[in-house]
Amino acid sequence: MRFVANLRQETIDAFGAHGIQPAAYLLSSHRASPANLRSAAEVRGLDIQLFADNGTKPMIDATVRAFRDLAGEIRQEVLDIRRKLDRVPRGADVPDSLRSRASDLADDVVSHTVALSENIDTDVLLDVQLSMDPTDLVAKEDFGTACLIALDLDRETTGWRVSRFNTRNSRSLRLWETIQNDPRCANVRVHAVLSAMDYNTARAAGRLAALKGVRHAALGLAGIMLDPSAVDFHVFGTATLRFERPAPRRYVRLAQILRGIEDGYHSAGKRLSTFHCLGLGAPPLLPIPPAALNESTTITTDATSPIHDAARDKVLYDLELNGHRANGRQIVERILNGGDWPFLSPFTRDFKETFGHDPARARAFWNAQGQPAVTAELLKDPSVLTESLPLFSEAIESVRLAASRARIAHNHWVLGELCAGFQSGTRRRETSLNAIQQLVDMSTSSTTTRGLNAAASVLSHGRE
Repeated sequence: MRFVANLRQETIDAFGAHGIQPAAYLLSSHRASPANLRSAAEVRGLDIQLFADNGTKPMIDATVRAFRDLAGEIRQEVLDIRRKLDRVPRGADVPDSLRSRASDLADDVVSHTVALSENIDTDVLLDVQLSMDPTDLVAKEDFGTACLIALDLDRETTGWRVSRFNTRNSRSLRLWETIQNDPRCANVRVHAVLSAMDYNTARAAGRLAALKGVRHAALGLAGIMLDPSAVDFHVFGTATLRFERPAPRRYVRLAQILRGIEDGYHSAGKRLSTFHCLGLGAPPLLPIPPAALNESTTITTDATSPIHDAARDKVLYDLELNGHRANGRQIVERILNGGDWPFLSPFTRDFKETFGHDPARARAFWNAQGQPAVTAELLKDPSVLTESLPLFSEAIESVRLAASRARIAHNHWVLGELCAGFQSGTRRRETSLNAIQQLVDMSTSSTTTRGLNAAASVLSHGRE
């Protein structure tokens, strides 16, 4: 399993400052500016793998904004029913009138997405993607299901059958086939983007793709990752299996969909050669794809979160704690209370050698000041403390940019190291399930614990 860095100015500058490159980059068509295309050419000149994404994310975001209020009304009614039942409503729990409104709204959402999609000229999109000289290309897709997930228009509410989602995937597969058969893509891996809402729809999607001859597939995770809801059951075929306690749905859904796609391929007697997770960068979720998919399938994943976390929130990932996120204030508190930060990546080590790191001096100053609370304001104030811990503060203007670049590159490196622990092979599934259990054992978050335990239940169900 490999982590793919987004080809943006932030990553170009971060990696360029250290002369170290990631294993692969991804550039989306909606970001194919002249500057980014020049960067893509440099990347390909270094023989680095490059994914050309299809630019669907802005259209998903626009659709969710357009239908947010109407979907919110339905979501609130479902929530009211859930509170009365003390469980997720499904089947006869949902009144016919509510189900009919939810289904009609889902129809409107899908029609809207198809109209947006058909307004994008496939030939023009392909020209933009091929101008990147990619090794891998994410085909144009039907993104209706992704929007339904983001709007919480789930099957329990709409009553939609698996066949409705087969229609969406059949359209994606037709779009994939057009690109796959284009002579200009003869030496490019063309990934079909599959979509699903749960295990049953994913299994059907996997089988459809397998019978079409798809060997390279992808799954968009934007809607799944943003889902804040919880679920107390999961479905395999006609069997309903309940959890002891509600679990975060993003963990359950990710495990269900990936497991379903794999089982769909297996039922057709086929195997995926490669699989790309579009938008998966949360460290606790990284073991789920290798635990779900065939052990011979090469898995890649990308996300913008390591950029946003580092630049916007001043967050660093801790490899010693399996990628645990910690912001500058939390790290400084740890150091002032006798701990330290492990400078494991080449990027943070280089920063330390250049700009320094003196915990003892920082502690002495902090104690002399009466041990003030470590606040964001304290870390913006030039002082002996911030001079002593420059990677975790914003006080020194001349160091600020270098610190941001070091954090960005470091976070990508940590995700790369975590992914590297799940290499293709006969023990990958076992290794991944063990990693999930290790994360459970180390977690201090009940939400994460419940999510990982639920995911492990989904991944292990019916397997020896």
